Amino acid sequence: MRKLLFGALVALVGVLAVVGVASAVDAQQAIDVKITHNKAGTKAKPKSIGKLNVLTTTVPGAGSPAGTFATTKATIFFDKNLVFNAKAFKECKPSNPSAPVGSDVKSKCASAKIGAGKAAGQATIGGQENLTVTAYNGAASKSNSANRWFYLHVEGSSPLVIDSVIAATLTKATGDYGYKLVVPIPANLVTPLAGVTATLLNFSTSVSGTAKGLPYIGIKGCSGGKLKFKGTFLFTDGTTKTATDTAACKK
Repeated sequence: MRKLLFGALVALVGVLAVVGVASAVDAQQAIDVKITHNKAGTKAKPKSIGKLNVLTTTVPGAGSPAGTFATTKATIFFDKNLVFNAKAFKECKPSNPSAPVGSDVKSKCASAKIGAGKAAGQATIGGQENLTVTAYNGAASKSNSANRWFYLHVEGSSPLVIDSVIAATLTKATGDYGYKLVVPIPANLVTPLAGVTATLLNFSTSVSGTAKGLPYIGIKGCSGGKLKFKGTFLFTDGTTKTATDTAACKK
């Protein structure tokens, strides 16, 4: 009897595992990172990487067409040899730091702009929406001064009017990575209309700049001739995908 019960449990676990795999988002996820200067400085005097561009792409598969799922959070990890000098730069301080609105960011944060980019999303209706992205350096979080806000203002006009601000958080990471940017996608980007889910196909942002003699992002070393980057992506069905990339560096 015990053998029969154990066999039934094993079979049930196997069925659930198959169902879990079958229900996961069918998509290819990638991250591509480029820097314009790759010569490392030192811990005391990191050198500027010039411009850093991060591109994430999601290619829906046959089992998950665009509009049937969305990314709800992305976390981008940066190599431990990179340093962020955000505190040297002007800060964007919207009225509601954790949930700012586009008009507030536009009126208050022009001097804190540190980058720009573009994105594209698609739902089951209306076709692809092309978006512009503006990046702003935020202030330290009041709840944890080790974390800093990093704002991404996303705008589009067709087929829907989109005006949303992503309140991301730049914080320390561990292991191969020194920092990570946690990017929760607002509900109005995941579901721009009732019953409509928007799949983010790509999201690209370039960041650069110097303030008080310091680069926004510097490089203090080079391990094994390359810098490591990673992205983890959480989808509306609760599953995740991970993508990695490297960029060459030299001492």
